[in-house]
Amino acid sequence: MLSARRIPPGAAVRIVRTALPISRTWRLRHPDDPRRPYRPLLKHEVYACWHEHLLPLTCLFAGQNLATLASHDRDGEIISQVLRRLGYDVARGSSTRGGSAGFRQLARSFAAGRGVILTGDGPRGPRRSLKEGAARMARLTDSPVTVVGVAASSGSRLRSWDRFLVPAPGATVFVSLAGVAPDQTPGTGDIQVALEREVARCEQAAREARWCSPPGVERQGRRQEKAPLRDRPLRPARVTKVPRSLELRLRGQWRRPRAALPVRALARAYGGVHDIRHRLYDLGLLATHSAGIPIISVGGVTAGGSSKTPLAAFIARTLQEAGHRPAILARGYADELDLLAHEAPGASIRGHRDRLRSGRRAVAEGATVAILDDGFQHRRLLRDLDLLILDRDALRRTNRARLPAGPFREDWERAVARADAIVSTGREAWTTDVSRFDRELRDQLEHLAPGVPVATAAFGHGPPEAASAGARGWSGPPAPRLALTGIMKPNLFFAQAGAECASLREQLALSDHGIPTPRERAVATEAAGRGGVLTTRKDLPRLRPLFEPALPIWILPETLEWKAGWEDVRRLIVEKASKPAMRHAEAVL
Repeated sequence: MLSARRIPPGAAVRIVRTALPISRTWRLRHPDDPRRPYRPLLKHEVYACWHEHLLPLTCLFAGQNLATLASHDRDGEIISQVLRRLGYDVARGSSTRGGSAGFRQLARSFAAGRGVILTGDGPRGPRRSLKEGAARMARLTDSPVTVVGVAASSGSRLRSWDRFLVPAPGATVFVSLAGVAPDQTPGTGDIQVALEREVARCEQAAREARWCSPPGVERQGRRQEKAPLRDRPLRPARVTKVPRSLELRLRGQWRRPRAALPVRALARAYGGVHDIRHRLYDLGLLATHSAGIPIISVGGVTAGGSSKTPLAAFIARTLQEAGHRPAILARGYADELDLLAHEAPGASIRGHRDRLRSGRRAVAEGATVAILDDGFQHRRLLRDLDLLILDRDALRRTNRARLPAGPFREDWERAVARADAIVSTGREAWTTDVSRFDRELRDQLEHLAPGVPVATAAFGHGPPEAASAGARGWSGPPAPRLALTGIMKPNLFFAQAGAECASLREQLALSDHGIPTPRERAVATEAAGRGGVLTTRKDLPRLRPLFEPALPIWILPETLEWKAGWEDVRRLIVEKASKPAMRHAEAVL
């Protein structure tokens, strides 16, 4: 018989990854509320769990910006490969080998904004006997500790030292998070007691679930009635051309070092078509047209999430202060137009796919300068200044491949050759690692585009603001329970939301520009409870009409801080806006 230890590591990784989709059939619940779906929102802190619960927690916490520790042996190699594919940052080490180096790497990951999750009794036991790792990491990072309890209503246990839990397909998996000694740095004994308590709560809820029907289902002979709306699994929103399930799968490819072969083939075809198009514009074989006023293009090389629209609004306000009458030429998404109207009052907002037509109408209405939102690839409209937005998160955390294998529309190093000014942006916390990366990026840009001004912007957030009648009538500080958004990078919003509102318990991510289905609205309303919903200003016009006015809806406003270089970029923008528009001869194909 073939031993598991004789399976090559690569094959073992593929076997484990094949089994992970079973997790989509699990019903995740909190032991205090077994009728409602539960999706915990993690914070920037240290988490402790038992080694036997690795499988359900690995699936549940995937993509939530966590770092963890894996041993140097063969099993650790397999686990680390799987975890990295799921978005975890993995340090190598254990209590018996390389622990100090592993903890130093975890501390660096924590300083970079990642949470840390550790198995208290790994890698070799004894089972449910906590070691000092979690308490040591808490002291090292000056972070609170949260314990994670897990249990399943059905499944199997492996014959391993930890009796490894494998929930059955369709099982109800109970998960509970609880803080340990929030007013002081907890010790190993405190963490052990808290972890045992939370696991006991989950196991009790799992035992009760085994002896009753699933919530909302009555068994009468062979007939089974459907569960009520709130207990059915969420169906992805279908408001964009690409179904959300496919969209999320493609996003998952972006963090892999090498995307799947069919996706790479599509990316090669996509890149080839776009390279030919840019070449035709460079040779003058495709026509460019002037709108009659100076055009400031604000665009990027990635598919969404780089803060182009907020920057376009900020530049419009800057030009208003300089005495201009700016117009903003957007693509026509209703949520972006509403955001621009709020962030740039007094500017003319034009939303249409034909930007040239929008620009000429803005001229007729008295605009003296136009800002082309998301216009770096829109070369049909002649521009006087090309402002390139580079997304630090995409450069740091993705494979930098072209769509659909990665988030990039074109090769960013080639794109900087067309830029007149460059701004690097990001919504991540401004840590030492981010600052170091930004300095390295600026040095690289100085080599790739000498003489081009480069600025650095960091987007943060302010306190929640009331956005509905229910929120405005709220007494006391905001206490939303659900974080809900339909933007390109929901994980960054969820991280900011969790840092601002400790009351949040669940999160729901829609597709980009997505609208929740009736089923999702019903589940979201119940999940929000009395505390309500926290969302972004961009999501507000899509979401507010779908909920009752009495439901408290809060928004998390964005803040912009310039770290370096803005004065040089601002001076160039005002200078270009004050000159006559470029009127090159229009080429014909």
